[in-house]
Amino acid sequence: MAQQSSVTILHLRYNGRSEELPLAELGLNGQASDAEIKEALAQHLDIASERLASHVVVRTRQAIVVRPEALYG
Repeated sequence: MAQQSSVTILHLRYNGRSEELPLAELGLNGQASDAEIKEALAQHLDIASERLASHVVVRTRQAIVVRPEALYG
């Protein structure tokens, strides 16, 4: 049986800034795909969605986090 997500907050790290947004403000819910999340964020930020291509989407029990990919080494 699929579990319903109760996540309601998205934490965004973009262009050196952090922002917390309610998913509902973006027209999303906790079941949104990575592509849907990035598209909604691009519209929110008024940027081309390609600018978020290198960002990763991490899902926790508390929030969905969208951040730049971590580079090591």
